[in-house]
Amino acid sequence: MRLFFTDASFTKDGVSLPGIPFLASETAELIDQANRYLFYIAAVRGRTRAPTTWRTYADHLYEFFSFLEANNLPWDSITQLQIAVWRNFMLDRGLSRSTINKRIGTVAAFYTWCFRTGLTKSLPFETHEVMVAKTKGFLAHVDVSGNRVQCNELTLRAQPTLPKFLSIPDAVQFIEALSPHRNKVLACLMLLSGLRREEACGLDIRVLPTPAGFAPGKAIKMTLDPALTPTKGSKERWVMVPYELVGQLFDYMMRERPKLAKAYAKRHGKETTKLFLTRYGEELSLDGLDLVFQRASAKSGIKCTPHGLRHTFGTQEFLRMSVKNGTDGALHWVRDRLGHASISTTELYVHAADLLKHDEVDGYVEEVLLRMGGRW
Repeated sequence: MRLFFTDASFTKDGVSLPGIPFLASETAELIDQANRYLFYIAAVRGRTRAPTTWRTYADHLYEFFSFLEANNLPWDSITQLQIAVWRNFMLDRGLSRSTINKRIGTVAAFYTWCFRTGLTKSLPFETHEVMVAKTKGFLAHVDVSGNRVQCNELTLRAQPTLPKFLSIPDAVQFIEALSPHRNKVLACLMLLSGLRREEACGLDIRVLPTPAGFAPGKAIKMTLDPALTPTKGSKERWVMVPYELVGQLFDYMMRERPKLAKAYAKRHGKETTKLFLTRYGEELSLDGLDLVFQRASAKSGIKCTPHGLRHTFGTQEFLRMSVKNGTDGALHWVRDRLGHASISTTELYVHAADLLKHDEVDGYVEEVLLRMGGRW
């Protein structure tokens, strides 16, 4: 099984549609039903407009259809038992239950869509009713569901995993192991503002604020415009960046980046507005950022991923703000800073924060900047 993505030459009704995933077998035969669903996800369904979401759906279907291909199983006559075998195979490979459940959810959504559009006459899974706890909210008094939802029989019981975060000394030690200088600045930006790796890699120079006119020691608002910088769900959001760090970013943009941007323009025949470029003058990719973090993890002895810095920000920032504004105020602040669609996602940081003492977190931004002082 192979996974590919369309380029700008792929058009539909005269509109170019690059980046849409599609599957092909080892013999280069297109997997028609899966590809029709992936096209629907990418080009039609309004709730899945982000390319990273397309990639997630594609990765899940790639894994499933690889299992079908390896075992010579036809997609349209698969049974619930056979999907359970695939699920158990993933368990044996050591995948987390939450990851497995997400893959099962994607496969269930695929078959539900096929059933709805007449591509298959039955569903290869059953559901059962379960009771769930729901957050009280607006119009909760008219909810007649009784907290009952339908759950796929194949879904595994899984407890929410706590965000993996670093202590401030470990985070600083990890960042010091990064090289060259721009990677340290990028990591500090993720640690102190909670950027996703897609947002960090795709950060556009046009959203970077200038430190001019701001007082030292203050945080500066940086608005992430989805038309310029990729954000989850293409939603505009903003983060606060310490004055000192904005100065470092601006210094990199003015001093180091121009020669890298010149190399990019010479190679590609066009300009790039991405802030972070590699030493070869290429736009920093997600895989490239992951590799940078893997090397720094090995060098420092502290395992950290790009998302680990985001989790560290969320945990530390929740504790810092809860001292000032209480739990509810801190939850809403961190939800907005991290760009979460639901407060329930942010609530995981409440449990993560229980592992730290409040006095260990007070002034963490100042502590990071102090520890990094003179070592940029």
